[in-house]
Amino acid sequence: MNNWDDLRFLVALSRTGTMTAAAKSLGTNTATVSRRIDRLSETLGTPAFVKTSDGWRPSKAVASLISLAQSFDGELQAALNTQAENTDSEPVTINLGSLPALSSLVLFPGLTKHADMLDGVRLNFSDRMFREGLGEHDLVLQLHRPEQGRIIARKVGDLAFRFYRFADAPASEDWAGLGEAHDDQPLMQYGLDQFGREPKLRVDSLMALYRLMRLTELPGPLPDLIAQRDPDLVPLFSDTPVRTENCWLFYHESRRQDPGLRRAVDWIIRCFEDIAEPTPETVAP
Repeated sequence: MNNWDDLRFLVALSRTGTMTAAAKSLGTNTATVSRRIDRLSETLGTPAFVKTSDGWRPSKAVASLISLAQSFDGELQAALNTQAENTDSEPVTINLGSLPALSSLVLFPGLTKHADMLDGVRLNFSDRMFREGLGEHDLVLQLHRPEQGRIIARKVGDLAFRFYRFADAPASEDWAGLGEAHDDQPLMQYGLDQFGREPKLRVDSLMALYRLMRLTELPGPLPDLIAQRDPDLVPLFSDTPVRTENCWLFYHESRRQDPGLRRAVDWIIRCFEDIAEPTPETVAP
């Protein structure tokens, strides 16, 4: 490959999965991204990317190039952040992708409670639901252990779920739940078994589900953290199982020495420590 600048286009498309998003991240247009990828494919003699239902995925022909470029990009960003920490430069920006519920329930309270831990760091939060990998994020927080790769992953806490209803709500044969993409999750399976039907209403996020349940008074699965903050919520069934999901954060291994990223990681760990005390839902009667 004679043009090293093509690596930027490789990395951008592999992270975002769409030509439009890659163009936006690079400050260019979709036609330019498409032209660069086509030129690289011609040089390699094989397609650099393959179109799938989930977007553009890199082919084996460019996997090593993308890995090399991501490592270089991460090491460069870490070096720049180290330099910024030792000067009076602007705060370093960390792009954090997280489930909306984890952001709202765990992280946002820590923005004021532990603000001093984020000195010199500016956080950009974005919702991240299903997409694997880092994408455009420097740091990702999600349920379930991430797939192995050139990442550093750490379990930072747990989130407990169960079925809840509103205490004064009339009995209902219907329920509210998450989108069909979540139907293989244990609590959604439990709801399908108990009610013998699909949810009457579905939404994509836990925070939206809570708001929907409050408006409709339908029962549904929620994190214990939400129930603890709403005295009107009570367990739906006496034998409702408590499902505990592990919360993981991860980032590219090339950012291991990045001081800005380390501050953000330490802050996230502290936020999860704040919710780790035993609660009525997790202590046996």
